[in-house]
Amino acid sequence: MVVLENPVPPIEDFQFLISQMTETLRSNSKKDPCKYLDLGGTKLEDVTVDILKDHARGTCFDGSIVKWSGGRFPDIVAKDYYGIEVKTSKSPNWTSTGSSVAEGTRVAGVERIFMLFGKLCDPIDFICKPYEECLSDVVVTHSPRYLINMQLEAGETIR
Repeated sequence: MVVLENPVPPIEDFQFLISQMTETLRSNSKKDPCKYLDLGGTKLEDVTVDILKDHARGTCFDGSIVKWSGGRFPDIVAKDYYGIEVKTSKSPNWTSTGSSVAEGTRVAGVERIFMLFGKLCDPIDFICKPYEECLSDVVVTHSPRYLINMQLEAGETIR
């Protein structure tokens, strides 16, 4: 007997998981703002992984949340298919320089990537949305990099 299983959980399941993660980040940062104001990107990645693992219990994502270290893209992977890139800013705006356009450090197999952006100043807030929906431009630092803008409207990306 041949049984075919879809190895990729539906996008809606992952979107539900990240909506829970984002709400928990917002809630926890209101309870302990000093902790979150002191976070940087790497520390926020650790906090995010812990929250994702908690929310993944009993779901198809249970046991599959992995933080990649060493400058890999994206920072967090779930089910070897979904990813979350984490960016932070201490400024009151929702923009940052993003990842390399070449994506030479992309984790193999990851097909859908979301951007988690933590605005770590008063008021602390978080937005998580599909990566391709927050790319506003390409800028050159030491190599071409995407410019991230978490407040882009539909159709304003560089697609």
